[in-house]
Amino acid sequence: CALPISATIILISFSWCVNYIRIGTLVMAVHDASDYLLESGKMFNYAGWKDLCNNIFIVFSVVFIITRLVIFPFWIIHCTLVYPVEVYPPFFGYCFFNVMLVILQCLHIFWAYLILCMAFKFLTGKRLEDERSDREETDVSEEESEATQNGAVSHKSPVLNNNHHKAD
Repeated sequence: CALPISATIILISFSWCVNYIRIGTLVMAVHDASDYLLESGKMFNYAGWKDLCNNIFIVFSVVFIITRLVIFPFWIIHCTLVYPVEVYPPFFGYCFFNVMLVILQCLHIFWAYLILCMAFKFLTGKRLEDERSDREETDVSEEESEATQNGAVSHKSPVLNNNHHKAD
């Protein structure tokens, strides 16, 4: 999805352009606090270390909720909405920047909902899978599927891997 990436890039770039460097840096820091946990969890999931992956997911969920649903709106957004108007009158950059922060906060709420749904499934013992598919879904006929399972691909030659050697 391009919206979160676009919003973040615009927000950070704009913060540098209008000299909101401190806020842009804080936005990056708040997001980085949980991002490395998410990447670590994915790495251990792909490696097959499910217990460690589940523990990292719990820590990720807590850090995500605290940083993006508590610190981000009640500290960063609050500071960008309240304090600048005490010193300067609102200008286009002030309004644009705060609209982008609110859009990002709406995305945080949506992501938190998805994370909490996954946490609920995890706690109730339902089987969890990565719903974002890394594999492509294709329509394969039963004949092609059976041929692939039996070691032949669509051009009817044997599949070679480390366990099978081609007989000359």
